[in-house]
Amino acid sequence: MPLRLAAEELVLTEPRTVVLGEQTFVLTDFQHRFWEKLNAKARLAVSAPTSAGKSFVLSNFLVSQLTAGEEGNLVYIVPTRALIAQVSGDLVRRISRSPADGAKAEVVTVPIQADRALPRSAAYVMTQERVQMMLANHPLFRSEIVVVDEAHSISEGSRGILLHWVVEELLSRNRSSQLLFASPGVRNLDVFGRAFELSDVEPLPSFEPTVAQNFLPVRITDHDRGSVELYLVEKDIGPTLIANRELDRRMSTIAEMLVASACAFGIGAANIVYANGAAQAEEIAIRIAERFRDRETTEEQEALAQLVAEAVHSSYALVECVRKGVGFHYSDIPTHVRQAVEKAVADGVLDYLVCTSTLLQGVNLPAKNLFMCRPEKGKRVPLESVDFWNLAGRAGRLLKEFQGNIFLVQYERWERQPLRQPRQVEIAPAIEAGIAYRPQALLRAIEQTTVRDDDLEAMFVRLLDDYSAGRLEHRLLQMQDGGLVTHEMASDVLNAVASASKRITLSPAVIRRSPNISAHKQQRLYDILVRYFTSTPQKAAERLVPKHPGKDGDYDSYKAILKICYRVILRHRPQSGFHRFAALLALWWMQGRPLPLIVENQLKKAPSGDDRKRRRTVRRTLKLVEREVRFECVRLFSCYSTILRQVLGDIGRHDLVEKIPDLPLFLEVGASDQTTISLMAIGLSRVVAAKIAIHAPSGDLDVEMVRKWLRFRPIDSLDLSPGLQAEVRDLLAVLEGANPLS
Repeated sequence: MPLRLAAEELVLTEPRTVVLGEQTFVLTDFQHRFWEKLNAKARLAVSAPTSAGKSFVLSNFLVSQLTAGEEGNLVYIVPTRALIAQVSGDLVRRISRSPADGAKAEVVTVPIQADRALPRSAAYVMTQERVQMMLANHPLFRSEIVVVDEAHSISEGSRGILLHWVVEELLSRNRSSQLLFASPGVRNLDVFGRAFELSDVEPLPSFEPTVAQNFLPVRITDHDRGSVELYLVEKDIGPTLIANRELDRRMSTIAEMLVASACAFGIGAANIVYANGAAQAEEIAIRIAERFRDRETTEEQEALAQLVAEAVHSSYALVECVRKGVGFHYSDIPTHVRQAVEKAVADGVLDYLVCTSTLLQGVNLPAKNLFMCRPEKGKRVPLESVDFWNLAGRAGRLLKEFQGNIFLVQYERWERQPLRQPRQVEIAPAIEAGIAYRPQALLRAIEQTTVRDDDLEAMFVRLLDDYSAGRLEHRLLQMQDGGLVTHEMASDVLNAVASASKRITLSPAVIRRSPNISAHKQQRLYDILVRYFTSTPQKAAERLVPKHPGKDGDYDSYKAILKICYRVILRHRPQSGFHRFAALLALWWMQGRPLPLIVENQLKKAPSGDDRKRRRTVRRTLKLVEREVRFECVRLFSCYSTILRQVLGDIGRHDLVEKIPDLPLFLEVGASDQTTISLMAIGLSRVVAAKIAIHAPSGDLDVEMVRKWLRFRPIDSLDLSPGLQAEVRDLLAVLEGANPLS
């Protein structure tokens, strides 16, 4: 730099220099403002581009609080299980490296059961569903700091309503909690203060990206020969032609266009290719891997391939793809496999990663190049502009790349033109938007029991809870102030909820435990169980008390329970036999049966066919585990167990209440013995935890016991493959306060 410019830079950076741990950093203007306000205990609503570096500042602030040696909790709410692993892993590593002499807080990712004591100080990194479990299990649980990551998801259906609800509950338990709402691309940041009736939530927007980004439309002039023109779009300047290329590849389908473009323009760099769904992601990754079939597989790639085979199945398409430096990533893939793939991309082991919309949910994956072609979110729903700009932020990342390239393949054919649309959007809480945009459908859900719509049912439960607490009129007035809900809409909703409440005898405390299942359906389930337990001989009635996985009659118990739940809650036809399959799959999952065995069982039952059919069977099995077992069965068993406890209490069978196992937790984590659950709670994946647990001295070890046991158990004696041994070594290194060995 010229001397004058260097002197000016020194003057500007001095105030933005901070010491974090034992290191000194120069923060950007936005980062420094963020850092100062966090330390001033301000309540904030932050909106900044994906590449702004807000996660770096936030994680360092949180670690400084967690290592101060003071009592208190932090709740960090993330939208997906994948982000639980990412955020908690980062916190654990930073805490372990902290030079603080005082006691360091624990990082908790698995809900702590009601009969277990809470740590003195901890960071709870969980989805809103897991936070809800914590709140239900521990009435005295509270938090001094609440972080809501991807806070714009408060506008997204039933999960948005649940997010709104758990934050309100945390606030009711500690009105002085420091709050942070973090999201990309939200224009009306005041929505968070209004949603929670807080006047001190300070907006902190940032609109400037910290890396340069080049937007490069790729126009296909000859689909058969693969002739393309590459353009550069600059602000306030029309597209400029910068190159012509003959790719000598057919480019007719979206998959063909993305494969040809990514292979032509992405060589020698880290690349992300956006796919519209899991099947397309696999197809694109396989085609890219075929283009690089002459590549030699490295040791790191082979280790990753073996890990994927152990975690999913040896025939899973990802196994062969990673051997050629190509990965793919979608929501139904087991979390630790996604983590391993993400780490491989960050370490340069993979140079191509094909992703679906899971990339929008905060996953930290910077790359040099991003390729998109008519991108969608959901089935045939074009990507909204805010999601587009969120994705674009993955091209280039602070401290990773100085600039990123976003290749817009066949951009002139996109249904929406995001480069012409605003980067920020206005959002509304999901319940408010539901009243405003779906009033008639919502009224039907309030009045009837036959509606099958999770979003509408969640709205009804929330409105009914507000009515029972005497705050619904106030809530509706508040919504009218927001401008979306009219007086007529509010009046119709109030009258409908008041009428429906007369048919509901269940207490609000019971109903809110199942926030996305209609109160009408919960009431019907209660009535059915009361009739059954009061009209059936005692021994026969006890069949509907769920068994612990591994006990005699467990499958028959789950089959009978799911038959009732599927008919009453999901409105399945009486002749449907799906509950039998779901009961078996749920039992296997809770017993810790390895996923490869579950996949193999499905492959054996599937008709023989080509590789495409086998890939479809594997994908369908992963989807069954993630969506039927870890979502549908979790909420069904949770609702059933809650109402069953109420029924048994009402008829005086308190002895049976104590026998009801925590099936929702077992289904959520995929294990039912305390040792395996504790191993996962300290950061191990399900596959490793299940393999290790059989060597433990007891099946009832708590978190502290498994930590001590692992420290003194030789890793070589645990019968783990090299890849899984590395996972244990990394964890032990963190537990000992050192940097991870990997």
